[in-house]
Amino acid sequence: MKILVTGSGGFLGARIVRSLLAAGQHDLRCQIREGRGGDKLHALARELREGQLEVVACNLLSRQDTAKLVEGVELIIHAAAGTRGTPADMMLNTVVATRNLLEAAVAAGTKRLAIVSSFAVYNTETMASGALLDEQSPVEAVGIDKGPYALSKVRQEQLVLDYQRRHGFECVFIRPGVIYGEGGPAMSSRVGIRALGWFASLGGSCLLPLTHVDNCADAVVAAALRGEPGAVFNAVDDDLPSCNEYLGLYRRQVERLRVLRLPYVLLMLGARVLRSYSLRSKGQLPAILTPYIVRSMYRPLKYSNAALKAIGWQPTISISRGLQQTLPTFRK
Repeated sequence: MKILVTGSGGFLGARIVRSLLAAGQHDLRCQIREGRGGDKLHALARELREGQLEVVACNLLSRQDTAKLVEGVELIIHAAAGTRGTPADMMLNTVVATRNLLEAAVAAGTKRLAIVSSFAVYNTETMASGALLDEQSPVEAVGIDKGPYALSKVRQEQLVLDYQRRHGFECVFIRPGVIYGEGGPAMSSRVGIRALGWFASLGGSCLLPLTHVDNCADAVVAAALRGEPGAVFNAVDDDLPSCNEYLGLYRRQVERLRVLRLPYVLLMLGARVLRSYSLRSKGQLPAILTPYIVRSMYRPLKYSNAALKAIGWQPTISISRGLQQTLPTFRK
């Protein structure tokens, strides 16, 4: 079976390729952006000394190039997305790129797609404190209230479902929590944010839904190969730390941050004041932190990975081992 992995030069994508090879899939086409990640993939092919690993530089915003990319492909694992830049960049590199990929896949007769989405699509604002977030939890209708990244991922899922209903291909979604590991980001905004020489601790005692990048890659491959059509899988590890616990480990092993701890009540009050001033100033000071975002991100929830375990996935890297290996790599 020929498998296409988009975004295969990225933090998660390269690990997905490695996981596929380890799972015995040896006919892979790896999409990268021009000049990004190709060397790593060629080195991986030489390291494993097996399989057919075809590396293709392709801009998914080009319909013509994307049509060539999917020729002969039976399964697409779509991990490419816009995670930074302006809101327009995120929409282009997530939604428009996905539309081009879907049109090409339909024309080529591709049988199955696995879409790497995000916890950002969940409408956690409506959930009670302490509730369990699983695959049956509500999803944002639009996503705009949670910012441009959430909006792009919600629109991506809606687009895929629309094409699936009209064209009938098989599709599964994998929604990772906070992906961490060497080479990834050091600090999630769920823990807090840096400002004016201080670190504002926002998550407090809330669980941090971490998934090690290698565990997440294995989850994507398990869902892509074995997940029932239409299924959704949340990728999150076992024995999750709280945001405070992660911050404590980070301060001991990486850098001694000056921490300002903001309890939920003060955080909500500040968000209301910021939103009010932003409205009065007609957006001169953007309301980066709104009451909706505070309710969505900084209330305690529980997280389930039972759906993944039901298809045979297990996290191979424990939280303690993963953090022990990863945190020292963030030292400057």
